Amino acid sequence: MKPSTLLRGVLAATLVIAAPAAAVAQQPETAPQPEMAPQPTPEPQVELSPAQIDSFVNAYQAIQMIQQEVQADLVAAVEAEGLSVDDYNAIAESQQSPEAAAEIPAEQTEQFAAAVEQVSTIRASARDDMEAAIQAQDLTIEEFEQILTQAQQDPALQQEINQRLGGQ
Repeated sequence: MKPSTLLRGVLAATLVIAAPAAAVAQQPETAPQPEMAPQPTPEPQVELSPAQIDSFVNAYQAIQMIQQEVQADLVAAVEAEGLSVDDYNAIAESQQSPEAAAEIPAEQTEQFAAAVEQVSTIRASARDDMEAAIQAQDLTIEEFEQILTQAQQDPALQQEINQRLGGQ
């Protein structure tokens, strides 16, 4: 199954927040949007049943747990290659500038490449686990993403989800 863009975004965003060392090298820079760019049309609001919201909340909580576990794995993978998280982040940032990348010692470049490979494998596995967690709640990836998008656009739904997250 090909992971969807939004789910990859959720994973990437969470990994950036939770463990910046894990995601910096693979985060594309976003170009500023032109002022006249058309705005994406909002998804139509769908009436959600309490059971659908419960399934979303359960899947969301499972994803959070996976992300917490992955954070430790990502840090361990970077450190196992002989780099600190700070060194990994600095090298990842320097990859954006050819001049800065040329200043990195060859040994660290090799360690970084090995760490990136490990990070990529861990992230792919986490993405698979997150998809399985969503499907275990009888939701499709698309349904989960639709509810997530709707919650971002609907303050009442967002509040209901937050209440359920806090109440469990």
